[in-house]
Amino acid sequence: MNGIPAEFEQFHWMVDMVQNVDVGLIVVDKEFNIHLWNGFMTHHSGKQAHDVMGTSLFDVFPEINENWFKAKSKPVFELGARSFVIWRQRPYLFRCRNVRPITQQSEFMYQNVTLNPMRSTTGEIKSMFLAVEDVTSEALAEKMNQ
Repeated sequence: MNGIPAEFEQFHWMVDMVQNVDVGLIVVDKEFNIHLWNGFMTHHSGKQAHDVMGTSLFDVFPEINENWFKAKSKPVFELGARSFVIWRQRPYLFRCRNVRPITQQSEFMYQNVTLNPMRSTTGEIKSMFLAVEDVTSEALAEKMNQ
């Protein structure tokens, strides 16, 4: 492959995918400091990666109830189990603007968020990644049919 080691090429692809996938990806440690912030999150929140990296999730998004979110994260860090925040229970975790305001009448993005454990090479869970899915279309359609 043009003299570039396959592992480096795959790493480059992985970084490109993380930055361009149509899902928000955030990595936080046990103290809830941000270590990864992908392009989806930058686009939808308006917050740049270089401004949020190393910062507490609760400082970046003060609307998140810290005690509630820490309790929601406990099974992830302690048991290695996934945890979920579903729009029907809570419309959003991260207050993000709706990027399709003309076609979708909502002032914010409805979200489903999955909290996933991240294991180190020793199997220890020191971080988790949050996958943020924009479900505004589905939420508004369901609300219209009620």
